[in-house]
Amino acid sequence: LQEQQDFIFSFLEPTIEGFLCTSPQATVYAMLGNDDWQVSNTHLSKLAEKGFLRLLHASRHDLGEGYDLIGYGHVPPTPFTIKDGERRDLRDDVVHQQRCTACVSQGAKIVVVDPEQYFASVMSIEQELERLPKRRDLSRTVYVMHSPPFKTNLDKLFDGRWVGSRAIRAFIEKRQPYLTLHGHIHESSEISSTYWDQIGETICINPGQSTEEFCGVVFNLEDITGTIEHTVFGPMAQSG
Repeated sequence: LQEQQDFIFSFLEPTIEGFLCTSPQATVYAMLGNDDWQVSNTHLSKLAEKGFLRLLHASRHDLGEGYDLIGYGHVPPTPFTIKDGERRDLRDDVVHQQRCTACVSQGAKIVVVDPEQYFASVMSIEQELERLPKRRDLSRTVYVMHSPPFKTNLDKLFDGRWVGSRAIRAFIEKRQPYLTLHGHIHESSEISSTYWDQIGETICINPGQSTEEFCGVVFNLEDITGTIEHTVFGPMAQSG
């Protein structure tokens, strides 16, 4: 808990402050991932109160020109210890015992939980997606969802397994938003040799993450396919 607090206040805050000094027109958005304790959201909220960033999870933000930005940070169960940001995927899923010790944060404390009981006590991803803020126009809505959709170029592990969210895939198939941005599966772009996929009319992107190279994308929201460029894989036309 202390390490994450120190990171937010000793590194993230001054870094964002410096960035905004040189780029005052920019807006920074932040959302916890599955390796973050929920209490860290309290610390991020303090940065939001200072105007350094805007919190994404379960919130809607106006991007201008009629575009909405909506965030969702939870992921399906993983083999890792921190369970604050994990949910069973579909409402009828049952999560059994796991190999790891399952822990959640309660205020400033970390407690061990029974995985089956814990996951049964909270809503599934499928249920939470239905409770996200209403959007004005899906054809101009961007979703930032930490978990990628299941069985795409965006959710492959090194061993070739797909581990994305079935609920998120069904949500995209049904709603067909303008764009979805994802993370979580760091190696996916390396394994798939691409950072994007398409579900119906929806463009889906996961830049991936590497300790060797910075992975990110830059694009014009009005022309994603024509302008997007990955820091490693280049333009969309050169990827995949």
